Amino acid sequence: MFDDERVGGRRAVAGLGLALIAATAAFGALLGATLPDRTGLEELTVLAVTVPVTPLTLAAYGAAAVGGVLATLGTVVLVLSRFDENGV
Repeated sequence: MFDDERVGGRRAVAGLGLALIAATAAFGALLGATLPDRTGLEELTVLAVTVPVTPLTLAAYGAAAVGGVLATLGTVVLVLSRFDENGV
């Protein structure tokens, strides 16, 4: 049934990364929808930037933060793997 379909390592890691970003965005949206009602928090300050607490802003912040961390780690792994291939 699945004999002809193979998932390569990079494709699997990219898919897991995108799934993690989507899950973080969904959790951020859920948090943005419930946090103002439960705590009365209307605004959030991150690095001297004040943003309103809404599902959209917290979803975007979560996706951007996790995406940035994963992209940085992926770049480090990519650079280090090139040094390993050259025998340095």
